[in-house]
Amino acid sequence: MVNYVWAMTTEHNEVTYHFNVAPPESTHQSALRILKTKDGRHFVGKMKKASVKQWETLWRIELRKQRPAKPIAKGVPVRLVVALFYTPPASRPCKDIEWKVTKPDADNVVKAMIDCMVDEGYMETDQQVVDLRVMKMEWDRGGFVEVIAGIAKPFLPRG
Repeated sequence: MVNYVWAMTTEHNEVTYHFNVAPPESTHQSALRILKTKDGRHFVGKMKKASVKQWETLWRIELRKQRPAKPIAKGVPVRLVVALFYTPPASRPCKDIEWKVTKPDADNVVKAMIDCMVDEGYMETDQQVVDLRVMKMEWDRGGFVEVIAGIAKPFLPRG
């Protein structure tokens, strides 16, 4: 697997990041549970699965390795293209890249990824993300994530 830090395409003012961490199999969505406060009162709350917490830790480690010198400033619209390369099950190898049309849901996966990117200094707030594309794929050489980040340009309709 290629292990590069980042490459910048100045033509579109975008940065491509390659992260050597497998995309998550579980999502940021959490189950409602009855929880207890320190003083014994009960309340309904959400708890993340251990596998999600473990993945977020790995994701943060990879993010820190390539953290930009400064985040994209607040108020600047951000475009993200997220490519999730999953490794297929051994029973169904795929030598060519194929779409992954099974769980986890792409929208739920990317929520946790963006939250971590904000926490690790890639952008000031997740509200800046105005243009988002997420692709889930399977490939025998999968097990990594690529993200293209840049300044968003408005979409102009043809009509």
